[in-house]
Amino acid sequence: MDELFKGIADPLRREVLELLRKAPLNINQINDHFGHISRQAVSKHLQVLEDTGWIRIYQAGRERYGYLSKSAFYAFKEWVDSYLKWGEQSIENDHGVFLDDTAYKKGMPLTQPVMLQALLSKDRSFDGVFYTAVRTTGIFCKPSCSANPRPDNVIFYDNKEDAVKNGYRACKRCKP
Repeated sequence: MDELFKGIADPLRREVLELLRKAPLNINQINDHFGHISRQAVSKHLQVLEDTGWIRIYQAGRERYGYLSKSAFYAFKEWVDSYLKWGEQSIENDHGVFLDDTAYKKGMPLTQPVMLQALLSKDRSFDGVFYTAVRTTGIFCKPSCSANPRPDNVIFYDNKEDAVKNGYRACKRCKP
């Protein structure tokens, strides 16, 4: 996977891929699109794209042609799809949290990562299971509350009573 990212790391190489998307081109045709850089620089970029698997170069008589390699695109798509499938249930909130179905099963002990994940994804299934208290405001909430505290300011409590004992008041938005 590192090789694939290396291949598309440079904007010029991504531009070459865009050119080759339309049709295979010979090296001179590719070079003509990049008048602002030397022929040798374009050749080096093409070599990197070939070495990383994004393109293939073939010889047809005296001409060398570049064309896209489907296998690189499918490998990249497979990698991206694994993240998108993993996060389908959290696509609504777009908090940058990918929920893992296997991370928590009802009855398991709650861990800091699980509670933080539930807080960031506003997961209603955790309401009543634990409560979040925000140090900077002195308020405690349900995990699904619309408030967006910074994760480093949050303390987790198993029940409302513990939060109240520690000096936090109930949130007026979510009314825990």
